[in-house]
Amino acid sequence: SLWDGPEDTVQYLRSLAGRLMALDTWIHRAQANQIYKSAGLDLSEIFRPGTFLNALRQETARQMKCSMDGLKFVCWWKGVNYSTNHNITITVGELYLEGCTFDGKHLSENERNSSTVAAIPVCTMAWVAKSAEDPYPVQDCIALPLYYSSDRQRLVTRISVPCSGKTNKWTQCGAALFLKQM
Repeated sequence: SLWDGPEDTVQYLRSLAGRLMALDTWIHRAQANQIYKSAGLDLSEIFRPGTFLNALRQETARQMKCSMDGLKFVCWWKGVNYSTNHNITITVGELYLEGCTFDGKHLSENERNSSTVAAIPVCTMAWVAKSAEDPYPVQDCIALPLYYSSDRQRLVTRISVPCSGKTNKWTQCGAALFLKQM
């Protein structure tokens, strides 16, 4: 492929135009110092979401006066009382799950009539010290891949999702997260 994105030229140009329009919103947020305070960032609106998350990691390390290697990535959903000790947090929306459903508390199997891909609730993400407690017990979570698109070609990161400890079940059903398609 000559570029990152859809193979179809028209679809690629549409996604490019959508990102360029969204870029204006991101610029206004940045100028107003509101990126970290936004109610639901859509990572699909930026060209390199992995780079954005790494920049968040760098900024967190700078604020905490520690190395980037001393940080871990955490994610949690509404209803979880998790303190990051004033680290930078972002609220992210427009994430989609394939292979199962997620209600913000735990994964569950798809019903016969449910869509194969469904939106998940808005979540909060942050980089915290490796020694910090996790938002959920590690044994009750699975690290699902977050892909740039549904073709699963480009990995953005892995997100720890509560699953009641049945990790093999969700691996076998091919559970994965995706950014919204522009």
